[in-house]
Amino acid sequence: MSFRVLFLSAMLFTTAHLANAQTNLLQNPAADLQSESWRAYQKATIEPCAPNNPCFVLRNGGYFLQDISIPADAAGQYALLIARASAERVKPDGSVTGLPYLYGYMMDSTDPRSGKIIDYLQGQEMMARQATENEWRTLSGIFKVPDGTKSLRFFLKQGLAKDSPHEGSATRFDDVGVYLFKTKQEAQSFLDSQR
Repeated sequence: MSFRVLFLSAMLFTTAHLANAQTNLLQNPAADLQSESWRAYQKATIEPCAPNNPCFVLRNGGYFLQDISIPADAAGQYALLIARASAERVKPDGSVTGLPYLYGYMMDSTDPRSGKIIDYLQGQEMMARQATENEWRTLSGIFKVPDGTKSLRFFLKQGLAKDSPHEGSATRFDDVGVYLFKTKQEAQSFLDSQR
C-alpha cells in the first residue's frame, strides 16, 4: 500500500514539474559549449567560474549578444530576461563602472541588419546595483512583447559611468535565460522560483 502511495506521489510531482517547465529561448545559456551561439565583442571570453563550470566573462567594455527568434503568437505575452552575475570589483562611490547588467531590444525582423527596434529592454533589476565584490546576484526584467515582434537581441554587458574609463575588472554571468509566459504573474512566479 505505501509503495502505491509513494508511486502516485512521485508521478504527481513529475507531472507538475513538467507542466511548469519552461523553454529557454537562448542557445548555450550556461557557456557549456564555450561561446557557441553567441557573438563576442572586444574583451568577452569564456572562463571557468568554478571547477567544471564555465561562465561568460567581460572586461574593459567587452560584451556578448545573441539574437533570438520570437514565435508569431507571442505578442501580448511576457518575456523574462534573467541571469546570475557577479562583479570582481565594486567602486566604493557606488559607480556603475564594472557592474554586470542585462540589456536587450525587440525588433520587427529576424534579420538584425534590416530590422527596426520596437522596444528597449532595460531598467527593473537588470543591473547589479549595490553589489558586493564577487557576490553572485540574480538580474532580471519582465517585458510585454509588443505586436509585430519577430526577434529579441539579448546582451550581457558591463556598466560604465559617464566620463569614467573601464579599469580592467571582470564581470561574470552564468545561467542566462530568455523565457516567454502568458501572463506577467507566471513570469514573476518563475523568477521567484529561480532566486
